[in-house]
Amino acid sequence: MSKPAKPAPARPAADPAQAALRRFSDLIARGFDAARLQREAAAVISDWAGELQADSMRERLDSVHDQLAEGVDAAQDMGCEIEPGDAASAKLHQRSIGALIAARDAFGQAARRL
Repeated sequence: MSKPAKPAPARPAADPAQAALRRFSDLIARGFDAARLQREAAAVISDWAGELQADSMRERLDSVHDQLAEGVDAAQDMGCEIEPGDAASAKLHQRSIGALIAARDAFGQAARRL
């Protein structure tokens, strides 16, 4: 007689902060603008507000804000690698930075409101 198959072990829940950051990265890579990232950040923050206590919420908001701030700094540093005559790349770069800044600021403002 064969043993019944064991169910697959439950996968640990993904870190919500990292999932949000991956989502933002994907949207930026697809060319979405600051307004879209701001809406996406607001939706994430709203979801978290319903499930977290204030201290946990502030910690998560601060963590995402800090990581987005690092992303803004890194993206700004990368701007010096764009060829001076490459207007399309410069425009895309500015759009990406604007989107990152919008997401960063949304998380920073939400943390300050707590």
